[in-house]
Amino acid sequence: MISQKRILAARANGALSRGPRTPEGKARSRNAIRSRRLTDGVVLAQESREAFQELFNFHVDCFSPLNDVELGMVEEMASAYWRLRRNWAIENYLLESAAAAQPEGPELPRIAAAFSELAAGPQLPNLHRYETRLHVMYQRALYNLLILRSAKNRSEPKKSRVSTISAALPEPNEPSEPKAA
Repeated sequence: MISQKRILAARANGALSRGPRTPEGKARSRNAIRSRRLTDGVVLAQESREAFQELFNFHVDCFSPLNDVELGMVEEMASAYWRLRRNWAIENYLLESAAAAQPEGPELPRIAAAFSELAAGPQLPNLHRYETRLHVMYQRALYNLLILRSAKNRSEPKKSRVSTISAALPEPNEPSEPKAA
């Protein structure tokens, strides 16, 4: 058991902290906050936050994003992947429930009748449309990530727009020449 004295000392030491100081520590902290926000926005209360974090980390390890733009694409991919699997679980649950409501008999005809019932209503077509949308989201993020990487490899980075614009502006103390009419 931790003593009250130790708890108070830990709180006092924690209050002195001013956060990470090194660029690496700041990046880790920023990524942790960003990852937590992503998890909060994607994972339902009944779902495993750890399983989503594992899936996200797998995507990060697999694609090794080099900057925040690439990380955003990886986040979109992990989110779509997670939600696609949730969609499959919902479809499975609906089919099992509808099959259980069918009259007794061989399993395959019960599942087929359940499928026909669900397909006639809005639930199954909506799930399939949602599945297609999530698949397209995943594929688009992957495609954009690959395009971004191939564009970087083909040519030198271009000057930033800000540096190009600021280079064209006169120095503050230089008188600008009047424009010819």
